[in-house]
Amino acid sequence: MRVHIALLGRTPWALVNTYYASVMGGERPEEIYIVTEVRYSGNLPRIVEAIKAISGAYGFSPKIETIVIPNDDFKEADKALKDLFSRLNERGDEIVLNMTSGRKALVMAAVIQSRGANMKGILYMALLDVAFPNRPYMMLPKHMQRLKNFLGEKNGGSD
Repeated sequence: MRVHIALLGRTPWALVNTYYASVMGGERPEEIYIVTEVRYSGNLPRIVEAIKAISGAYGFSPKIETIVIPNDDFKEADKALKDLFSRLNERGDEIVLNMTSGRKALVMAAVIQSRGANMKGILYMALLDVAFPNRPYMMLPKHMQRLKNFLGEKNGGSD
């Protein structure tokens, strides 16, 4: 099964736009996990709706789950992500990690816990002009956005 794990921090558009770019590039996850801290959890309903709308526009409907951890709780972040990656590894899933919006503690925990997983991508979308950060993907000049897959193009995503 193809799984997309998205880390949500203070910039919801970064998560949504990176997901949009990955879908435009051919990604079709069957499950999506959105991981965030309590302080950002108020954005989850809008994020989930955006993910559903983008997926639906491309003809698929992934199962979406959210995981909320306490603020600044590095141990809990590590534990939650270890549990998630372990469960996905047991099933043999192919995983893409969207780290664009994630805070450092979540990103580091996710990258560390992804070791040994069947990772197909670790995605980061760079916005080259921060004058327009809170706009949908298609409203930003494409040349100002760079999608990077830290595992290389062979695993999906652009370099």
